[in-house]
Amino acid sequence: MEEQKQKKNSPEKKPFESLTITDNYMFQAVMQDPNHVKPLLEMILGKKIRKIVIVATEKPIETGYQSRGIRMDVYIEDDANTVYDVEMQASRKRHLGKRFRYYQGTIDVSIVSKGDDFNKLKTAYIIFITTYDPFGKGWYVYPFETSCSWDHDIKMNSASNWYVLNTKGTTDAEGHEVSTEIKEMLSYMDGNEPTSDYTRMLDSAVSEIKQNEERRREYMSIYANAADMKEIGDYRTYVRQVRDVDAPDDMIIKFLKISMKTLNNIKAVLSSHPDWDDEDVAEEVLNMEDDD
Repeated sequence: MEEQKQKKNSPEKKPFESLTITDNYMFQAVMQDPNHVKPLLEMILGKKIRKIVIVATEKPIETGYQSRGIRMDVYIEDDANTVYDVEMQASRKRHLGKRFRYYQGTIDVSIVSKGDDFNKLKTAYIIFITTYDPFGKGWYVYPFETSCSWDHDIKMNSASNWYVLNTKGTTDAEGHEVSTEIKEMLSYMDGNEPTSDYTRMLDSAVSEIKQNEERRREYMSIYANAADMKEIGDYRTYVRQVRDVDAPDDMIIKFLKISMKTLNNIKAVLSSHPDWDDEDVAEEVLNMEDDD
């Protein structure tokens, strides 16, 4: 009904019992254990990691005043001055290369302060695990490094390393075969049964988390908060448009897809509190509609 509060494009909440390793909450919950993330990094990178010293999930990194920060799915540091960021991409994302560039730049800015020597920059590995093939080659792994366009033997040696792992992979790149262990891990992350010691360990961790009532409450709380923030964001957009656009009411409600009651509430709050910012107005309008 038009008089009901509008909730546009609210995502369906996935039941806690249906979560898999590729759902962000579950992926972070499993990978925050060094015993789970360390072998993952070792198999992907083909090197031994002596000791993990930091594992942070949903790690926020800000780039500066009023600039856009990021939240990393799983951020890791080892005892060899190396940082790792592992991201689960369960839906197709545009501009994948620019995402890598932004994550890399954000990590670097967070490490090196103004006036610091560039040698403080740590070796960094950014790994995206995608549940789709972003490049269409069918490869299990796509590694990227910076080299000279005219002679690929000339490397930039920027200490930045980017990897895309494709759960839909079906083949090795010729001359660059990946291990059976990686293929089994990607198969499990694509929804198949675990077939290796590592994937069985991950599957057991997923089952344990699903049986943990505290984890269930945490998931519900995170989802509710995310839904609230989205709703406030939607209403903030409505407020900004009503504040800035000089148009007849019928055109505004048709364009914003809101009810006349919501429009009148926005106008009433703007009239009563012209000094409030858009978010304060949005919260007040939501409170008014909750009371109705």
